Amino acid sequence: MALSEFDQFEQKKVQEVKGSYYIYLPKSWCKKYGVAEDKRIFLKQLADDSLLIRSNSKALEMETSYTIDLDIDMERPDDCSKEEYIDYLFNLYLTAYIIGYHTIILKKRTKIPLKVKNRIHKMTRKLYGMVVISESETQIVVEEHLDEIDLRVMSKQLLNKVGLLMGNFVEMVEEDSIIEEVEDMVDELIEQDNQIDEHRYAIERYVHQILTYPTLGRFINVSSVECLHYSENTRLIERIGDHITKLAKLLKMQPIEDRPFVLKHLHGMVQYYHTIQDYYWRKDSLKFFSLTRDIKEYSIEIKQLIFENHPDTEYLIPIRRVCNICGDIAEIRINDILARQQAAESDNHHKTKKTE
Repeated sequence: MALSEFDQFEQKKVQEVKGSYYIYLPKSWCKKYGVAEDKRIFLKQLADDSLLIRSNSKALEMETSYTIDLDIDMERPDDCSKEEYIDYLFNLYLTAYIIGYHTIILKKRTKIPLKVKNRIHKMTRKLYGMVVISESETQIVVEEHLDEIDLRVMSKQLLNKVGLLMGNFVEMVEEDSIIEEVEDMVDELIEQDNQIDEHRYAIERYVHQILTYPTLGRFINVSSVECLHYSENTRLIERIGDHITKLAKLLKMQPIEDRPFVLKHLHGMVQYYHTIQDYYWRKDSLKFFSLTRDIKEYSIEIKQLIFENHPDTEYLIPIRRVCNICGDIAEIRINDILARQQAAESDNHHKTKKTE
């Protein structure tokens, strides 16, 4: 193996004492992560026989705190309304969660209004693993209390939740419920969509953590390319939930003219989504390719109906968009399958070279 492959590595001299081998850890790294106080590090031998060294994960807390200043009138620009600036601060809160801050502090020089406090608590409940650990009149501290999540499990749960949302909406259309029942059901679907958002935020957060700390990805055997695919698919799956919610809201405002016609296309949409669910974790790229081809043909068919101004066009538009998103997910799954094959071939190549 050429020496140039290690040009960017720091070299350490191995010392032998009574049959055991030692190297010194970089002093700056030990100081940064409090190794002297913790007295422990964690080792893992990876598939390529390299060693992964990690500090106690709690040591990362020293650099994962983000503070949000709630002194609105002192901070906001003159051309920004108070309500808009509050929305901006809560967007900062969500962003700080997604990019991986362990602790988020929301503080104010004077007493935090009860309305703002309630909004903080309501939003915190939607952020997977985050809890309020301390609260005073002028400060609320929110902290992550979750060791790690399984991206595969969370993605599967997200797929299932959107599938349930879709199935519940189709049942509403099939039952032809009276308007009062529809309004109650739509509220329930909106709540289901909120839970979908929570899962998406959690997946996005963990993807950011892996990309920020690549060793974490190696530790759980998730590559940067896989992170990209997880992130893209998560956004697309969540968008399907949004379109189903829009369809449900439309049902409150605009009765369906041709119910059997709309149900036919809804069932087609559900079938495409179920195919995505069934094959999501398989290695059958041909199945996904066939699905993308079928969806393109179906999309053209619906587009023609929209141009002809069918009386239920307002329902056809979201149905077509959901089907197209299923096609986009299938294409990403093909990319992921090939990327995994490439990584496996690379690992086998390295193992073969070692044995030669």
